[in-house]
Amino acid sequence: MKSVTTTVDPGKILRDLRDMWAQLAKDQGGAGGVLRACSMTLIVVSEPDDAADAESARKTVGVLMHSHPSRAIVLTPREGGEFSSQVFAECWMPIGGEQQICSEGIEIAADAEQTDEVARLLLPLIAPDLPVVLWCRGPRAFLDRSLDPLFPLANKIIFNTRAVRHASSAIEFLRRLRKDGGNDRDRERSNDGRQVADLAWTRLTGWREAVAHLMDACSGGWLAAATGEVRIEYGGGRPGTRVLYFARWIEGALPGANVTLIPIDGGPGMHSVVFAGCGAETSVRLGEGSSLEVRTAERSYSAILPPDSEQCLMHEELSILGRDPVFDRVLG
Repeated sequence: MKSVTTTVDPGKILRDLRDMWAQLAKDQGGAGGVLRACSMTLIVVSEPDDAADAESARKTVGVLMHSHPSRAIVLTPREGGEFSSQVFAECWMPIGGEQQICSEGIEIAADAEQTDEVARLLLPLIAPDLPVVLWCRGPRAFLDRSLDPLFPLANKIIFNTRAVRHASSAIEFLRRLRKDGGNDRDRERSNDGRQVADLAWTRLTGWREAVAHLMDACSGGWLAAATGEVRIEYGGGRPGTRVLYFARWIEGALPGANVTLIPIDGGPGMHSVVFAGCGAETSVRLGEGSSLEVRTAERSYSAILPPDSEQCLMHEELSILGRDPVFDRVLG
């Protein structure tokens, strides 16, 4: 990444972006030129006073730009800190290509208590006529209301409830936010609220796929399991959002089933799901490494879980800029 530091003034930031592009074009003028790529504005909020999280956010955004070109805006809240900013470019050369592709970004550090001012600052920096995605990386949004002024800027808001202490409260927060109505651009297209996503739900993709394949292999499939018992085992002492989401998903798919949550020893998260209603018991259990062990009366096999790094999860969510009707039903 190439970067240029600037004071925080929207007009100056935009001028510095233009100057940066002019310099990039000049630098690459004799080598095929530069293609400017942007499909959205991606606003990323790192954890307050956490330099490591801000650096991780910047690196993740840089990788995501290759598959989801964007104008990235990385916000770093600092307690009592002054406004500062810098612009940067992420560039890459496609295999076999001669023209470099670049996306642009802005890093802004601001007082954690001045989110209203930050929201006003961001308005002229949003790329026109393109979707706006807001990624709230940590649990801050669930601890106070300081990020609320940023929500109306976005068409889609992505959270990560993995580390929240009160899973039910976090899910209720997301449910209310989704139904709260979006920004003006949302209202022009839809009257049923904001698009809300949670990386904790995205992490369940492998589990849900394994269960869907299991039900297809069962004699009678989903219908046979619809009136049976489903036992979900989890670790960590109390069920996290992933466990609650999974239970709601099963309840929606099998409305007549008796779904029970069972705590067991072990790390937090899902450990197994057992179906007693598809003939003999069938199960999906967490295996060694990143795998699931699937057992039916006829056979046993392993299923590989997809990578669950933030980069991979965000790639999946940025590929769904429209609504996720399954997650909407789970939220209720």
